[in-house]
Amino acid sequence: MSSRKRVPPQADFGRTLQQLRAARGLVQEVMLLATSRRHISSIEQGHQVHSIRTIEMLAEQMQIHALTLIVATYCPDLNGASVNERL
Repeated sequence: MSSRKRVPPQADFGRTLQQLRAARGLVQEVMLLATSRRHISSIEQGHQVHSIRTIEMLAEQMQIHALTLIVATYCPDLNGASVNERL
């Protein structure tokens, strides 16, 4: 057995939100029912911490399940092509 500690994967919610939103063909303005454009931009840039309710509202606007958004956050190899395959 290895004595090395396991490092948990880093979550990059902002990148995931941006990629899933783009894969769905949505611009930030379409997401305004969930929150403000400034808030979305701040989340995507990693400057804002988001609540579960915000995640639920953003996922609803993208017509995906909130768990899809959360799980995708932990997929470091996520890119535009893989997003479209998964959706």
